[in-house]
Amino acid sequence: MKPKPLSDGSQQVLWSGLVLALASYLPRRGLKRGSLSGSGALAAFLVGAIHMSCGLQYGMTLIVFYLSSSKLTRLGAKRKAALEEGHQDGGRRGAAQVLANSLAACIYAALSYASALAAPYSWPLLSRASLAGAFLGHYACCCGDTWASELGILSTAAPRLITTGRKVPPGTNGGVSPLGLCCSIAGGLTVGLAFFAGGVAGCALGPAPRGGSLCPEPPPAAESSGRWTTVLRDAALSDGPAGLSALTSVGLLCGLFGSLLDSLLGATLQYTGWDPQTGRVASAASAGGRHAGGAGAPASAAAARVQHVSGVPLLSNSGVNFVAAAATAALGAALLERW
Repeated sequence: MKPKPLSDGSQQVLWSGLVLALASYLPRRGLKRGSLSGSGALAAFLVGAIHMSCGLQYGMTLIVFYLSSSKLTRLGAKRKAALEEGHQDGGRRGAAQVLANSLAACIYAALSYASALAAPYSWPLLSRASLAGAFLGHYACCCGDTWASELGILSTAAPRLITTGRKVPPGTNGGVSPLGLCCSIAGGLTVGLAFFAGGVAGCALGPAPRGGSLCPEPPPAAESSGRWTTVLRDAALSDGPAGLSALTSVGLLCGLFGSLLDSLLGATLQYTGWDPQTGRVASAASAGGRHAGGAGAPASAAAARVQHVSGVPLLSNSGVNFVAAAATAALGAALLERW
């Protein structure tokens, strides 16, 4: 006997329960592992709730990025500590640190949701395709750069500075390696797959509120055999075909582009020094803001022996990440809008 479909009210209850369950997962895990403070856990819950409320594809992308990045950060922590002066483990992240990586993505997801609610009206420069592309580009950049940083540092081949091609110490801002570039591509590809899989899962569950579901209209019974072909093709966007090939291609390109841009900014606008005594790279902060040959008296004997490798102390690591993610989000928006 064919099962009776759920009423709209029951679907809303199921969807609300799913939103709360998945939004609670990240802060609960962070508190348990000591990686989030109380304010960080609250911010993570709000971020997760916003992502999930806008559609399962947004929530799944966030979860995949968070889990993969957390695992890889712990994997490369000891290696980084041995190579970088002043290296610190993630520690307990507060609300500011959580929002620094996810606030822009929340805005893209919320605007995409609002764009669907406003259909059939069109918003100039705010089509659902471009907003979904911006979201995808943001996380592809973040994931690709994280994977490249955490795994690329494990490469046995010496990295080369992206601006000159000369060999530099592992951990140098702007240093790239074949392993790191492959990891950035894999990270972006994974984000595209996660976004697509979330869209398909949301179509299968079917309880998302208006605007949150990205499924095409159910076909007539005579065409039901081809329903999943349609779903797989249009799972990402309701206003245009953007299936697996589009999302993975955009994710892959944005992952590589974001990582290369991050490296370029790091090589030019972020200071890297080298301490020959400890055999570690040093940031502007750990070098006392000075480097050998710089103007003014060094802050300490340790700072005096630090040799300049690349870059000027204009941007911090967070600043580099912000600029790279914003630029890659713009690229993702343009690519998916025109795919």
